[in-house]
Amino acid sequence: MTARELAEDAGVSQPTISRTLTRMGGSVVRIGRGSSTRYGLEAHVADLGSRWPLYVIGSGGAPEQAGVLQALVGGGFHLERSTEEHWTTLVCEQFPKGMFPGLPWFLDDVRPQGFLGRAFARRHASPLGQGLDPALWSQVGVLESLIRYGSDLPGAFVIGHHALTEALAMTSRPAVKDEERAVVYPLRAEEALQGNIAGSSAGGEQPKFTATLSSGGSIRSVLVKFSPELHREEGRRWADLLAGEKIAADILRENGMDVPQVELIDAENRRFLEVTRFDRSREGGRIAAVSLRSFAAAFLDEINAPWSVAGDAMHREGWLAKVDAEKLSSLWKFGQLIGNTDMHYGNASFLLSQAKPLTLAPVYDMLPMAYRPVEQSGVPGISEALLGLIGAATQGPESLWARAFWARLHESELVSEKFRQLAARHVSAFPNHTNVI
Repeated sequence: MTARELAEDAGVSQPTISRTLTRMGGSVVRIGRGSSTRYGLEAHVADLGSRWPLYVIGSGGAPEQAGVLQALVGGGFHLERSTEEHWTTLVCEQFPKGMFPGLPWFLDDVRPQGFLGRAFARRHASPLGQGLDPALWSQVGVLESLIRYGSDLPGAFVIGHHALTEALAMTSRPAVKDEERAVVYPLRAEEALQGNIAGSSAGGEQPKFTATLSSGGSIRSVLVKFSPELHREEGRRWADLLAGEKIAADILRENGMDVPQVELIDAENRRFLEVTRFDRSREGGRIAAVSLRSFAAAFLDEINAPWSVAGDAMHREGWLAKVDAEKLSSLWKFGQLIGNTDMHYGNASFLLSQAKPLTLAPVYDMLPMAYRPVEQSGVPGISEALLGLIGAATQGPESLWARAFWARLHESELVSEKFRQLAARHVSAFPNHTNVI
């Protein structure tokens, strides 16, 4: 509140409020300057204080301080940027003076979530005084986890000196060599299933782990998904889906989309899909990113509309260039035609720059999730709804891409015979205008 608002609320004069604020000393947080100055009360988090430097680790590995994050009584936060011209995308007009009603929107993606987030919770919930489900953690618990253990978060943000020290020390850890993956990955998979794997709390429910590879003299950070054991029906189906993700990535790359390097590895009765991380650089640095989910919750009126609608809204407000809005729309259309029923807002992201516009991040998690195994009913058969959607496909490049996707699945030796026949049904369902690839 401003001094005037405080005086009116307390029924005293403004000079009285000013003297009282002065006597309260360091517990009062001053926000802004002059007559528009607002005041808050600092909120301490455990024994960690109430203020922490907010760092951004650059693509070259060097950190810069974007500002200072201050916790306030009432659950709010204030970000005091290093300079007024520094990281204007973090505050903007929706959050005047760097005030946020809760944990700032650009940190929403780094909270523990998904498969790896639950593993993170199993390791750290007890000392944090939180339960095993990170989705139920209090805001204070989430913040404390980021300060104490947030050295390897998605994106480039790091909160506090301790987490930064740990993050910088990570570059000296040994990397896995290409030829070692067939041995190391199965071991990492077992560790991940037991909840013992360390690393990023990248979201998503598919079992996965992170790794750092030494390949051809350079370092590469990857996210590795893996199937259940292949002798099980659900394991074979997940292996087919991971092959589909690789094929989708190849087709999108061939048609001008930015797609990370993707590789399939079969080892010890599992299939592994290795995806190069777009939030890590080959120089050992990091790249700031934010999901459409976090962005939409902060800036958009609609959080469940198609990606194309969100992209158009972002373009109108100057957050996204027209070419990237069009790409987001194309990805949505393509995903619909390959049966990707999991195109929620967490599965599209943007590279976060210091000023508008943002850049569409490389494509990830693009696969036919309509055919994923379901715990209660097992492996699904043909989706008549998807065949109908394909049959009604309008003429356009996305239809050509999707037909090529199903055709390559049908022809792939990495796909089971059952799923290859399923893919053939989809190829034949396309209208005649998509018959020429």
